[in-house]
Amino acid sequence: MRLLPLLLSTLPLLACAAQHGSSLDEETSSSANARLGDPASITFGADWSVHTSGALVAGAKVDVAYDLGRLTTCRGEQGGIPQWSVGGSYRIGDGPVQSFALGGLDGTVGPLSGVAHAAITLEKAGDLQLWFNNGNRWGCQAYDSAYGANYHFAVGADPRAPGWVGNANVVVSRATCSAGPCDADLRPLAGGFSFDTWARQRAAITAAYFQVWKSGVTDFDNPDLWKQLDVQVHTRIGEAGTFTSSYVSFDHRVGNDARYVISLRGLDPFAGPSGYGGVVVTKKADCPKFPLRKSADGAYVETDLFFYVTVNGVELRPAPGATYKGTYSEYVGNYAICL
Repeated sequence: MRLLPLLLSTLPLLACAAQHGSSLDEETSSSANARLGDPASITFGADWSVHTSGALVAGAKVDVAYDLGRLTTCRGEQGGIPQWSVGGSYRIGDGPVQSFALGGLDGTVGPLSGVAHAAITLEKAGDLQLWFNNGNRWGCQAYDSAYGANYHFAVGADPRAPGWVGNANVVVSRATCSAGPCDADLRPLAGGFSFDTWARQRAAITAAYFQVWKSGVTDFDNPDLWKQLDVQVHTRIGEAGTFTSSYVSFDHRVGNDARYVISLRGLDPFAGPSGYGGVVVTKKADCPKFPLRKSADGAYVETDLFFYVTVNGVELRPAPGATYKGTYSEYVGNYAICL
C-alpha cells in the first residue's frame, strides 16, 4: 500500500476544520528564571498547558515535546495502517517557515499516542512562532495554533556571541611593517586570493586577518581571551566534501578589537615537508585526493580552498551561506602524472 505523506501546514492558517489551543494568556514560561546552559524545551501538555524550560537562545536547539492527545480530530486507519499525521511548523521573525514531523504516518509509522519529540535549531534571536497540524488522507485538517494566533516565544541572543566580527583582509606580500603586514597591502578577503609559486617561495607575509569585538572580553589585554572566544577556521579543498576545523591564532589587540591571523601557508595543499612546495609526484598512488586542474596557460596545476570562520559559533562569511576562496597553484610538471 502506498504510504501517506506527512500532512503539514506551511502557513499559520486561521480557518480550519477544527481548531484547538489555549489562549496566549494561559501559557506559562520559566525561561526568564532558567539557568544559562540548561537544556531548553517547550512542552505542550495534554491539559492544554504550554511550558518552557531552559533558556531559548540563538544557535541552540530546543526540544519540542508535544502530547498527541491535543490533536485527535483527524485520525483514521485503512487496512490497520494509520492514515493520519501530526506535525508542527515554526518560524523565527521574518524567516522561512519550517516544518517537522511528530506522530502518525510520516513515511513510517511514528508515535500514535503520548508525547512526541522534535528538536529544532534556533537559528537566530527573535520571535519564535510555533503551531501544529493534524491531517489525514481523506482531507480532514485540524490545527493547534492558539486559535490562529500561534504560540510565541522570545529567543534571546547567545550571551557568548561576539558583538561584532569583521574587517576580513588578506595579505600576500614581501613587504613587512613592524614585523607584520603593511596596511597598504591589505586587500578584502571577500575578493579571494591567489597563492602561487612566488607567494610560496618569496612572500614574507601570507595571511588572512579578521577582527572580533566583545565588550568586556576584547577591549583589554585579556589573559583569558583564549577561554572566552572559541575561534575556528573551517576549510575544504574543492567544491564538495566536508569541512575540516582548526583553531585560529590570536595576533594582537587593535583598539578594542582582538585581531586573529590565519596562515595561508599553513593551509597550502601543495606544501611539502619543507613547507615550500617542490614535491614531485612520480606514482599515481601518491597523487593528491583533492581536485586538480591546469591553469589557463597550462604551466601550473591549481586547486581551490574554501573556508569560513566561527567565533563562539557565530559565522564570518563574505555573504550568508557563502565561503571565502583562495586558489593555490604549483608547477604542472610536479603533478603531471596526476592530470
